[in-house]
Amino acid sequence: MILVRVKTVAKNWYDANIGLLLFAMAQLFSSSMNLFARILETTSDPPMHAMQIVFARMSITMVVCTIYMWMNKVQDAPLGPKEVRPLLVLRGLTGFFGLFGMYYSLTYLSLSDATVISFLSPTVAGFTCSVFLKEKFGRVDKIAGFISFFGVILIAQPTQSLTTGDSTVTTGERLGAVGVALLGVLGAAGAFTTIRCIGQRAHPLISVNYFAIMCTIVSSCALGFSPSLDFVLPQAAWQWALLFGIGICGFCYQFLLTAGLQREKAGRAGNMLYLQMFLAFLFEKLVWNETPDWMEITGSGVILGSAVWVALSKRQTEAGYDKVSAVDDIESQSQQPTETYELTDLTTNSITPIPPPVTVTNNQRS
Repeated sequence: MILVRVKTVAKNWYDANIGLLLFAMAQLFSSSMNLFARILETTSDPPMHAMQIVFARMSITMVVCTIYMWMNKVQDAPLGPKEVRPLLVLRGLTGFFGLFGMYYSLTYLSLSDATVISFLSPTVAGFTCSVFLKEKFGRVDKIAGFISFFGVILIAQPTQSLTTGDSTVTTGERLGAVGVALLGVLGAAGAFTTIRCIGQRAHPLISVNYFAIMCTIVSSCALGFSPSLDFVLPQAAWQWALLFGIGICGFCYQFLLTAGLQREKAGRAGNMLYLQMFLAFLFEKLVWNETPDWMEITGSGVILGSAVWVALSKRQTEAGYDKVSAVDDIESQSQQPTETYELTDLTTNSITPIPPPVTVTNNQRS
């Protein structure tokens, strides 16, 4: 009996938090990808521009995604259902700005600083979802988000300059990188919102493929027509390996991220982004031998503690999970893990209450 009870509790917890688990797995691939990108941007001779990193990553992702969808005969691939194609295009464009903002900032900021700025995207995404999709944070989500933001403040210790290899980043370059990173925050929030709006009306890989195609088109045009950008061909095997590693990690990250967001609300899932802070500190120690001070360690503890609290907290009574009738056997009711929204009506539909059962008297039976 105890074993059965444990299995039941574990299954219920897994079903309630599968979106968070997928989102957490995506952070490992995202952090690895950022690590590879910063190495290429700061140690290659000549250094690779962020736009080239975007092109390399997303072109590989596009090829892998297209082959995978073709082999597995994904429904509605590659264009997706007609009713969500405008949203898929918007998801791709906003995602490009989010990706470019992150990669550009890695040229002039440390891995941890660039990661810290990206933590603003869950808050912005939660706000946009509440405005356009009528979603709202639960009380636990709000408290955890506030605590996590306090942890971000503890570890965000801006400096006047940053030594990158043999060069030093000026204050102007650093401020410019922060500005582009904030543009990336807006792009990432827009991508989160459109993914939530699409819901499960399109396969996650279709959304990833639109993102990859848009990024490949924009980055290739920038590299081809901008006189200030040059395409740097890798000169060593390790550079080729890192480029392909970025592409593979990008595909895994986007698939897990999209699948997670389609099963979880932006505010709750966004808190799992803070796992990247721990990974950023770990990679900086292993690669650049940089050790965080006590404020950074404290901030990381606050952030990770909040993320675990959100993951273990009881699922809030929200649309998509709790739109069931007031009947005794709740398990018999079909439940969908996410809402879907129409372009012309971004409000949730009302649920028609079930009428009370009709009592039949003996006279009526006769």
